[in-house]
Amino acid sequence: MSMSGPAESFSARLRLDMACGLSLLTQLPTGWLLSPAQRVSTAPWPMGRSIWCWPLIGAVIGALIGAIFCLLRLGHVAPLPAAGLALAVQCVLTGGLHEDGLADLADGCGGPSRERRLEIMRDSRIGSYGVLALSLSLLVRASSLAALPAGMVLLALVVSGCLARAALLVLPAFLTPARPDGLARSLSPLPRTPFWLGLILAGASVGALAWLWADGPCVMSLWNSIQPSGKILSLSRQIWPHASGFYDARLMVLHIGLLSVAATLAACGLVTVAARRLLGGYTGDVLGAVAVLTECFVLASFTTLL
Repeated sequence: MSMSGPAESFSARLRLDMACGLSLLTQLPTGWLLSPAQRVSTAPWPMGRSIWCWPLIGAVIGALIGAIFCLLRLGHVAPLPAAGLALAVQCVLTGGLHEDGLADLADGCGGPSRERRLEIMRDSRIGSYGVLALSLSLLVRASSLAALPAGMVLLALVVSGCLARAALLVLPAFLTPARPDGLARSLSPLPRTPFWLGLILAGASVGALAWLWADGPCVMSLWNSIQPSGKILSLSRQIWPHASGFYDARLMVLHIGLLSVAATLAACGLVTVAARRLLGGYTGDVLGAVAVLTECFVLASFTTLL
């Protein structure tokens, strides 16, 4: 009995963390994850402790949206409409949480002072800056997916989904909350163990997935269809002109990994600088904005292989 108790307690903690992450990042029901005691408890959920699973949830979201895109393409839906429909499902699945943050941050940028910007971001109404930001973000994501070969779309969505939620962990490490309440305050101070575990899981998941994808039967045909039109791949061919197809595929995976990380860091850096200068810290809207921008940057970086 002394061994079963701690094991059950550890399992319950993991399931509670997953429920916290799912309730924040998606509209999916989470009650089935909770133990009977947790269902009736009035204690606040440990949102900060759950950050370790956010990148994994993002990867699952990306996999679901990628599967929908692939099914639409199998049904002979053209690439751009398929991308638009898949992104529409993503917005329904996530409740448009991150898109709402991007729109609020864009509207807030027009305020003359920090206090006014925060006030604008609290307003549920959307302005012209918000509409433009949303429209451009959807345009970038949909056009990037439509431009990619079918064999690369699922990987691109899983990687972008995972790294977008990993970016949610990065900003609180460099910024302080701009408000005394809300999601930003619940993440401060940032729990170090879940933080590092989340980043490690994100990196390991993306790396393992890309490596397994490189062994797939579709990769060599994909390589043959795009080689070496992309500037980066053309450069690799000049540096390593006698590489075999196996190593070419590995080079492509390495390029994908490096470009994805660079795109994520660029999005995080851009939003961090803007949030520090305009707001003096981060809010939940800022976190939503960095997630959407990371998806845009990562998906756009995949198109450099073409």
